[in-house]
Amino acid sequence: MASHKGDPSFWRPSFVLGLLFFAALISLAVFFWWHAWLRRTAPAEALEKQQIVVLLAAWLAVIGWITTSWTSIRNSVKQHTVNTLLQSRLSATYMERADRVNKFFGGYEARHPLKTRDPDADPTQGISGDDEEALRYILNYFEYIAIGVRHGDLHEAMLRASLRSILTKTTFYSRDWIERRVGGGPTLAPNPLLYRNLRWLYLRWRDAAPGNDLRAFSMVRG
Repeated sequence: MASHKGDPSFWRPSFVLGLLFFAALISLAVFFWWHAWLRRTAPAEALEKQQIVVLLAAWLAVIGWITTSWTSIRNSVKQHTVNTLLQSRLSATYMERADRVNKFFGGYEARHPLKTRDPDADPTQGISGDDEEALRYILNYFEYIAIGVRHGDLHEAMLRASLRSILTKTTFYSRDWIERRVGGGPTLAPNPLLYRNLRWLYLRWRDAAPGNDLRAFSMVRG
């Protein structure tokens, strides 16, 4: 099952820069320890003040580069995320497909009130034609979002604030439709990697409080 705390499969640029920053701090501490030890044991071999100043200047340059790179990546990721959200909102195709999916699941909710709803029912039962194509389109879009989050190319906090509700609800309602295609069946070849990133993100974002998300995916692959 996918981890809810992160994904070690991908090293995000900010994580790598964090490691470099930590390594730079460690190297500075080791250098001062080594230099202090050298002054006590072999004063003649110790570095002169001018040499230490040069090394410190180089170290500060590295720290400055790491900080600048981290800020640049952070701003770039945020801007890319904003552009992605704007493009979806300005896309007539996306809005039409999203509206169709919302109407389909809205009809399901109207026919099956929450208090009497069967937790094992399949909300996608009977879906076909344009409705099914719309659902596939929206799930593909959410898979793209999930890939961006998982690789660190999209800003997760911004997306979570704007898409969490619709993404988790749509994915939860589509769980049987997805699982039939993941596990295969009489007329469907198994595809265990289908929407693997979306399923990972769903488990990461879902509301795990008692009484919510009555059934999670039974066939999640990491």
